[in-house]
Amino acid sequence: EQLGILDIPRATKISGSMFVMYRGWGARLLRAMVQLALDRNGDAFEEVRPPTLVLTDTMVSTGHLPKFEEEAYHIERDDLWAIPTAEVPLTSLHRDEVLDGAALPLRYTAHTSCFRREAGAAGKDTRGLLRTHEFDKVELLAVAGGAEQAVAAQEDILARSEALLRTLGLAYRVVDLCTGDLGGSAARTWDIEGYAPGV
Repeated sequence: EQLGILDIPRATKISGSMFVMYRGWGARLLRAMVQLALDRNGDAFEEVRPPTLVLTDTMVSTGHLPKFEEEAYHIERDDLWAIPTAEVPLTSLHRDEVLDGAALPLRYTAHTSCFRREAGAAGKDTRGLLRTHEFDKVELLAVAGGAEQAVAAQEDILARSEALLRTLGLAYRVVDLCTGDLGGSAARTWDIEGYAPGV
């Protein structure tokens, strides 16, 4: 906020707590980071801009419901859900389709706004850019044929993500999540946690 790149008080005035407004160089930095991530992966991943609102069936089929129902934004009138991650619509691109195994893996990338209630989140970790209700994200997703191809695709995505953080000179760690923290459809998940002062 001291640099004039964030305007949290006005974001709160407009949308309530845990929303952020980027201004000036902050907005440019966010746009540049998104473009960098898309450009870095355009060699192997097809860029997609999926809808931000999805059907209940889409959330269920990707394992985000019912487990994360309390964290999601639901528009009851239309029975639509604001996506918590582009993983949801990307994973559903080929739902109910039979794919040609010779064409696999299929690789997709998407930049979307993502929405999470962060229900129960409170305290020092909710100030600033951590635990916000809306954030931009570039997702990488591969549709693989068989365990060997799936593991190779997941390792490639992890390597690409780490390479981007190293390019930016950011300190980070990779956390291999325990099974209790996995979504219903996940076999293995790595979280990459960037270092942030005070957290």
